[in-house]
Amino acid sequence: MNKSTLKDRLIEIQKKVIYEINEKIITTHSMVDVDESDTIDPEDLSHQSESMFIEQLFNVKLKKAENDLQLLHKINFDVKTKVEPGALVKTEMFHFIVAMATVPFDLDGIHIIGISSESPIYTEMKGLEKGESFNFTDKSYTILEIN
Repeated sequence: MNKSTLKDRLIEIQKKVIYEINEKIITTHSMVDVDESDTIDPEDLSHQSESMFIEQLFNVKLKKAENDLQLLHKINFDVKTKVEPGALVKTEMFHFIVAMATVPFDLDGIHIIGISSESPIYTEMKGLEKGESFNFTDKSYTILEIN
């Protein structure tokens, strides 16, 4: 598998996440605006307050997603011999890309799960090499290949 293509796919996924969060912020913001020339009842103000809180939460998610995209650009995706950021790790059950957390996706006929270097499973596999094993959530994994 071409890891440059994999990195491009991860960037595409993250840009889509950022776009979707921005869309939610726009939608939520439209609920925050109360037309002051209309009659306002207490329920309108309550909804406005809730919408402002939700918008703030989306802004926090957006900042994290943007930071994740910046970090993704900095990761070295060259060939690896041990589990570290930028490594594609093949086990008997899954292919993991150590870069950022993603929902599972397919690329070149391979089912891949993105994990971040902050994820609990990464802690278990960090630094391991081909042929070594690790356990996570009562399952044992053997590293068949690292790229």
